[in-house]
Amino acid sequence: MPHQNQPGQVFVTGTGRCGSTLVSELLREHPQVLSLSELFNHLTDMYRLTARVFPEGKVTAGEFWGILSSRNAVNRLLTTHGLAPKEVLYRPSPATRFQADTGIPAVLLTTLPHLSETPDELYDELEAAVAGFPEAVVGEHYARLFSWLCARFGKSLWAERSGGSLILAGQFRDHFPGARYLHIVRDGRDTALSMSRHNGFRMAAVVMALHLTLGHDPYAEEPAGAGERDLGFVPEELAPFLPERFDAAAVRDYRIPTSLFGTYWSDEMKRGMEAMAALPPENVLHVWYEDLLAEPGEELRRIAEFLGPDFVDSDWESRAAAKVGAPSSTWRDLPAAERAELDEACAAGFSVLAAHGVVPRAGTATPTAGTTALTAGTAAPTAGTAAPTVGSGA
Repeated sequence: MPHQNQPGQVFVTGTGRCGSTLVSELLREHPQVLSLSELFNHLTDMYRLTARVFPEGKVTAGEFWGILSSRNAVNRLLTTHGLAPKEVLYRPSPATRFQADTGIPAVLLTTLPHLSETPDELYDELEAAVAGFPEAVVGEHYARLFSWLCARFGKSLWAERSGGSLILAGQFRDHFPGARYLHIVRDGRDTALSMSRHNGFRMAAVVMALHLTLGHDPYAEEPAGAGERDLGFVPEELAPFLPERFDAAAVRDYRIPTSLFGTYWSDEMKRGMEAMAALPPENVLHVWYEDLLAEPGEELRRIAEFLGPDFVDSDWESRAAAKVGAPSSTWRDLPAAERAELDEACAAGFSVLAAHGVVPRAGTATPTAGTTALTAGTAAPTAGTAAPTVGSGA
């Protein structure tokens, strides 16, 4: 738990496309909660640059500001070509300081616009505040940053939510030992379907495929010899995704099987539940998106009680519950063959959840009868079957 007079620490985590964006929006309405959105997603440029964002040893204020203000390659290309996911709130215009072609600082893409209608001004305030931070390990820098923002906005608890941040559970445990976790879970088949239609997840999957093909990340800062890159081993359909050949139409049109994202969901659920199980049970609350849709008032009360008795607020619960709406699509509308492949890909993830006793109370997110590997304790995919690591949005 945080020290006295320090704000509470909560991570809203999940696989991405699981409903955590909705939860982040609802928490923003709570009078005592500072809702931090997509910070670690954008700092890591879709979880590619985690070592840079969580460096070892002590970090100066200038080095920490360099992390926060980084302008990263994948996000820059998506923004420049009009492909930025809707979670990106900073939209360049003649009235904004930063433009798409020059890049937008990572902390400005979503985090600061989520907090303020004048994000450029808040960015300046933040830069001045960080300049006074003493040298420290990076976890202390982040905690100091979040405490400053809580004080700036008069909040008593921060809740950071980055779509797909379940992949960072280990780093969060190491750098925020007192944090608690609100784990949002959604039917893996609907999650995978949403991933397959999300530019961030689609791009991340392709970049990982390029990384595996080339033996290096083509979107690394200042890629060596990009203009002389050997494309002999790059499949023709992936060439338009290279930074020097980027084609926005290719991103929109490229077909990635929904079942691939289902396999990714299962693999992330296995790793994520192992990480959650290592935490004190009282520090974790699992909330199913389907339960939130079915009984928003009851689920919001559970969330408030998890945050602490001082956060139970019937007015907030009523306001927030009124903003919960049904999703626009479902995996059940897919063609039968695609539906069967997706169901099979997600079976192991459902088994992992069941083995940990994490099942929806609404009873809506359940495996299809007849699918293999459905019983609790069934093995999740082996290392050789894991899908590429992807992550963006929620």
